[in-house]
Amino acid sequence: MLSRVADSIYWMARYIERAENLSRLLLSTQDLLLDAGAEGRLDEAQFWQPILATTGDEEAYAAAHKKVKGKDVADFLALRPDNPNSILNCIRAARENARTVRDQISDEVWECINGLKLFVESAEGKATYRNQSAVFYERVLRRSYQFQGIADSTTPRGEVWHFLRLGTCLERADQMSRLLDTCSELSLEMPPHPEARPLRWAALLRSCSAWHAFQAHCSKLDPHKIIEYFLLDETFPRSIACCVTEVHHALRELGGTGALNDMSAPVRHSGRLRADLAYSTVDELLTTGLHDFVDELQTRLGQIGQSIFETFVLYADVKPEEEEHHSAHLGAFHAHAADADVQVQQQQQQQQQ
Repeated sequence: MLSRVADSIYWMARYIERAENLSRLLLSTQDLLLDAGAEGRLDEAQFWQPILATTGDEEAYAAAHKKVKGKDVADFLALRPDNPNSILNCIRAARENARTVRDQISDEVWECINGLKLFVESAEGKATYRNQSAVFYERVLRRSYQFQGIADSTTPRGEVWHFLRLGTCLERADQMSRLLDTCSELSLEMPPHPEARPLRWAALLRSCSAWHAFQAHCSKLDPHKIIEYFLLDETFPRSIACCVTEVHHALRELGGTGALNDMSAPVRHSGRLRADLAYSTVDELLTTGLHDFVDELQTRLGQIGQSIFETFVLYADVKPEEEEHHSAHLGAFHAHAADADVQVQQQQQQQQQ
């Protein structure tokens, strides 16, 4: 597979997952405001500021708006063309990457992504967002679910599939870590403790589509259990442990199954992180501090992403230069050898004379 193709497939999957996460996050925040009632109407900034922190758009938003208001934040993250992280631009980027690898993906995958892009840019999509934003977010969510299902059903389990899974799972892990970081300053106590924030923890579960799955796992809304579930539970498909496990598996399938010294850097980085998560406990993580742990986790996820780029994409740009440099040395060697042959022939002719 060409490195350009691998890179486009990887980022196509990441951008679709990012748009889905944004839609779910905005939808769950609207529900949280309804549950909060008067508190949400009096101080809406406390509910919308964490979203900007999660997406990393605090500075960009502050440059365009003086105050944190729900409608402004939603507009900024949904359909603002000048925000590179908006749902609109994520879907546009996913569609552009899909277009460049049109011959590598199924017709159904292409039609799903292209249809989603046409919807968010259409008058119908803008009217739906303006009049019923929840319906707009749900439409994006359903299309993303369709993309995942269609890709799963129509993509052979080869290189294309593994790069799809790499993009999806690495983006999920990154988004999950950002969501957990927004809750790192919340109290881990539950009612009747005065600092308890059960609605925020419930909103976190809903923003990851984990409400029913967690209820089956644990009957009580315990922050310790929620953190453990999102970080360490390998059975939930959006947990960081599960995502890192899938990333590690995909990387091994792409060419790192030999001895340790022969494994590529992405396999080693993902393997270390997988092992650390597998043998950690939530009490150990909370003793260190959730915020500090998440900071380190995001650094390590970024390291995996960078090593994937250097191994599978940048390698193609560096290798030709190395080969050209090597060829230049070989050319110089052959030139010197040719000169030596000429000198030997001249000496032989002189001796004969």
